Amino acid sequence: MSEGNNTGGNGVQNIVNTLKANPKALYILIGIVAVGSLAMALTGGGSGQVKVKAAVSAGQTVTLDNPNGGSSHLTLSPGLMSASDSEEDSEQNVCTVPAGIHGTVEEEQVVGLLPFVKVKISDGECQGKTGWTAKINVKDQ
Repeated sequence: MSEGNNTGGNGVQNIVNTLKANPKALYILIGIVAVGSLAMALTGGGSGQVKVKAAVSAGQTVTLDNPNGGSSHLTLSPGLMSASDSEEDSEQNVCTVPAGIHGTVEEEQVVGLLPFVKVKISDGECQGKTGWTAKINVKDQ
């Protein structure tokens, strides 16, 4: 009868013993937790709702509006700029566009898993300049 009362303790003890005896099992467990956490972070914490960005096409007029607030950065090529102020990053920067500025989509490209659009700015201080920004920074008018 004492075996039935200790099943919870034996189960935990068996897991601990397995992890001590086989370090690969510990690494696998850590990997599973990391992948699960990353999946939850990328899907918005498991809320069940995924925001789908409206389709944009070449020639479409859009408004630049960074959903995180602040300005949108235009770069010479699609991709993310690093947070550093290196010379290479400053050479990639075309213009910093405040929210509410209008532009025309010239092209769309996916880098890795992230979509980017090439936009020609039609008003404001960056008027006439063309550069790439994350697709999430544009919305159709």
